[in-house]
Amino acid sequence: MTTPENILVHEIIGLGAKIVESTDPTLIGVSGSILFETRNTILIRTDSSVKQIAKKAATKIEMKTLSGVCFISGSSLIGRAEDRISR
Repeated sequence: MTTPENILVHEIIGLGAKIVESTDPTLIGVSGSILFETRNTILIRTDSSVKQIAKKAATKIEMKTLSGVCFISGSSLIGRAEDRISR
């Protein structure tokens, strides 16, 4: 089960996310569910569209898990999901 303590070693697709801080001011406040993840980007499905967000640009992301909310840096998500387990 994905918890705030072990979110980096689990799949994040399907989790709720909100961009709290970003180097790109147009991304602040974007929220929805994570649709897809590549090595350097995440796709977030919002109410009206799908936004592609660079992981480096999102300096603080609020992730909603079943057991709570956690805040992580987008740079900690850089890399393939299967490679994050070994880090």
